Amino acid sequence: MNSNIITEKFESKRATLLSLEQMTNSLLSTLISNQKINVHSITSRTKTLSSLCGKVDRPGKNYAKLEDITDLVGIRVTTYFSDEVDQIAELIFNEFDIDHENSIDKRKSQEPDRFGYMSLHLVASYSDDRTRLQEYSSFKGIKFEIQIRSILQHAWAEIEHDIGYKSTRQVPDQLKRRFSRLSGLLELADEEFLAIKNSLLDYKEGLSEKVNSSPEEVSLDLSSLESFVRTNETVKKLDLEMQKEFGCKIVEPSKYCLNNSLDFLNILGYESLADILSDYQKYQDTFIPFLKAWLAKDMDGSEGNWESIEQGISLLYLTYIKLADINDEELANRVLGSAPFMNVSNLWDNIKNVSELLKI
Repeated sequence: MNSNIITEKFESKRATLLSLEQMTNSLLSTLISNQKINVHSITSRTKTLSSLCGKVDRPGKNYAKLEDITDLVGIRVTTYFSDEVDQIAELIFNEFDIDHENSIDKRKSQEPDRFGYMSLHLVASYSDDRTRLQEYSSFKGIKFEIQIRSILQHAWAEIEHDIGYKSTRQVPDQLKRRFSRLSGLLELADEEFLAIKNSLLDYKEGLSEKVNSSPEEVSLDLSSLESFVRTNETVKKLDLEMQKEFGCKIVEPSKYCLNNSLDFLNILGYESLADILSDYQKYQDTFIPFLKAWLAKDMDGSEGNWESIEQGISLLYLTYIKLADINDEELANRVLGSAPFMNVSNLWDNIKNVSELLKI
């Protein structure tokens, strides 16, 4: 089939290809999201007529028919970590028919300078089960390409494309070593980011037991504070008592509030979870009276209209009580000023008023 017949058929099918691109992008996004995989991006494109003509007329290419061109529609999934490439590939193998002959795993390349082309290229089509559905029926037999690569692999490929060199043969001799070194650095960075992620997961898995059995050994960070809030019985019991005073439901702790609490605690000089627990015990008879006085005076301006509070709400009031006990205005300004409160001066005045009322 000559190039004119191929391009004419392409123009007649381009609307279907554009629809396939949109539907496939949406389907992949849903499938990946359902598996709780957080990816950097999912992008797609359908070849333009000029791009197709350039491919068909390229020397060494001999396409008999339009269907021989398997990348008329292309989807690219860019992951944060290299192990997610295989996770998403497994998902695609389960959901689509794969043309193994035309698919290629460029991660298996032996050339040391090919880091940017370590992506996985799968040629896929919709399965018979899916094309029996009305919305996918027009895509039966149409092949498309799905590329999966990590964000660092993608960065190398994009820069490489912009510079214009795709292999060692094209690089000037004086630059070959620099390309090779940079390729190795990026590959090492990809591996190290994955190792760090796995180490963090291992660290978090061991926290729930350690925060309760040996809190003096657990330093303060976002993960340890979250585990402490979720699992420590003293905190959970106090949060439930405070929930009754607020008269609303209690919800999962947010990273935003945990970060604010972590900043407060760091400035106040807490170094371990044991330090926090010590003050929970020290002020255990103060929390609820302080909260009642605070709510009675409507110190936060909410007029009691609370829809929910977060687990770990007691950390905020620990901060207030600790500041009242220390009674250092400069320290209070540093602590409260680390979070986006509307008026630090008024907040400090309110803390002092309640503390004087309770004689803290």
